[in-house]
Parts: sequence; structure tokens; C-alpha cells
Amino acid sequence: MRNLLIALGLGLAAPAHAEFTAEAPAQIDMVVWRGCEEACEGFRRFFSDRDLPVQVNVIDVDKDKARLPIVQQQINDTKPDLVVTWGTSVTDAILGKRADYGRGSPIGDIPALFMIVADPIRSDIVESYEASGRDAITGVRNRVPEETQIALLKTYFAPTKIGVVNDPTESNSALNTEVLTNLGPSEGFEVISLDYTLNAEGLADPAEIPALMARLKAAGADAIYVGSSSFNLENRDAFTSAAIDQGLPVFTAYAQMVQDSKALMAVANAYANVGKLAAAQARKILLDGADPATLPIVSLDRFSVFINADTAKALDLYPPIQLINIAEVVRQ
Repeated sequence: MRNLLIALGLGLAAPAHAEFTAEAPAQIDMVVWRGCEEACEGFRRFFSDRDLPVQVNVIDVDKDKARLPIVQQQINDTKPDLVVTWGTSVTDAILGKRADYGRGSPIGDIPALFMIVADPIRSDIVESYEASGRDAITGVRNRVPEETQIALLKTYFAPTKIGVVNDPTESNSALNTEVLTNLGPSEGFEVISLDYTLNAEGLADPAEIPALMARLKAAGADAIYVGSSSFNLENRDAFTSAAIDQGLPVFTAYAQMVQDSKALMAVANAYANVGKLAAAQARKILLDGADPATLPIVSLDRFSVFINADTAKALDLYPPIQLINIAEVVRQ
């Protein structure tokens, strides 16, 4: 199998900041949305593999937004050496938006680093990718540009109507759909967008997925796209199975939806490598004394293409040879 993953040069030796030792390591509070997944584990392994004087304390809010203000207060009380936020919802709640805090943040001068945020500029978390425009905040990017995703999708299959299903509580999902919709006219496709119906608790219900897929099929969709949706990712088996039942291929920016579910193709950065990249930024701040405000919002400069061979067979959509030559082909 081949892929286009960058060989990360993150293992170069650098002297540790004298302030931290094995007996008194730097303290990182990492706030995660749904447990310590691949990016979180990649972040932690970066420090443990190099035996660096850093302790990562994972705070899991278990998809409960009501816990985020409590965690924010805990951070302000305990003042860790660095805060790491996972995902747009967590980052919004812990670090706030520029419109509300300007150059500051609700955790004051505690250095902070975000990751797994689909669009930090459009989400108003940072000013630009050259620098955040905020005094103690930086981050990393993980999203492969939509233009690149669509270009590769069209080498495989050129849809005329792309279906999207959004959780109304996920602002990043709506932003991604807006980007896709704006690309449509120049790329020759139309976007059909549907939303989940929220229950009395304000939550989407995965039981609605088959009906939504049937509606998209009836509306003329010939492919489904998942660019940024924690809900669809978490419910990927139900989502991709319902799509296949309607004869619809799922194209996505999430490698997991191809690797361990039934999406047809992903153009993505592996989350473990995003975590390592974030850890390299954290190392610069904690151990090399870098100012977060001066660091760029960095990204991996290569990406991977994943194709699910079993799904291709089920849908009778076999990839062209030029795509197979650069893709990681998954068989389950």
C-alpha cells in the first residue's frame, strides 16, 4: 500500500527548558470531546517516546457541552503550563472567539494550542494562518483543502449532485457545507443539504440516518460528502451503511470512515500525525520558550488518499489506476 503521508521530521534533539525536569514536568491540560482518540494518543506518544519532561493530563468532556464551562474554570484555577483543545466545540468554549475576546481569551495568559479544528479562520478562532492574532494562542491545521478533495474525488467519480447531512449543533459542519456549496458552480455540482432533527434534549438521533439518505437519493444526489461532522464520524457505520443501501458512495475528509467503516474514499491527514504535529508545536512553547502568538498555524504538507475496496465492489465503482497508484487501499 502506498500513501502520500509526510515523513514527519519531529524527532530532532533539542535541549529541554531548564524550568522543567522529570521530577517537576511541564503540565499540559488536554481537553478532548470524546475520549483520547488517535490525535490525542499521537500527541501523548510524542513526549513519552522522547522521554521529555512533560505530563499530559487528558480531560474528557464526553460530548457534554455543559461540562466545558466547568473545565474552563478548572483551568483558570489550576493554571497548567499549556492548554490543548481538541475540536471546534471545545476550542470555542475554552478559548472563545476573536469577536468576543480580541487578542485575549477566557483563560487569560495561559498558553493554548488547538487541534482538529476544521476551519479556524472562518470559526473566528484565529486571524490568519501566519499568526493567530491572539496573545497566547496558536494551533495546527488538519483539514485538506476542499478544492484538493474535490479535485481528487473527480478523478474517481464526477457527481452532479452531492448530498450533505449536518448536525445543527455543529458550527464547523455548517461552515464546511458553505464552502462546498460555494465550490459547486465552478466544479460542476450542486449541493443538497439536509439537517438532523434535534430531540427534546437538543441532540441528533442516528436512527434518522436511513430516512435522510432516502431523501437525498430521491432528491437526485449521486454521492454523499462528509467534510466536517463529529456526529457523522461517530455514527459512521450507520451513516455509510445507509448510504450504500441507497447506492450512494460516501466521500469524506475522515480516514476512519474508510479504514474501519464503509465510506468509499477519503482525502485526509491521519489524526495520529496531526497529534504529533501539535506536540511539536507544544514542545516549542514549553521547552524552547517560543511565544505562541508568533507561531504560525502549521499543517502537514502532505496528505493521504484512502479507498475502501469492499465498498468499491459493492457499489460497482472501481477506482482508476492512477488513483490506485497513490492511494492506500483498504480491505476489511
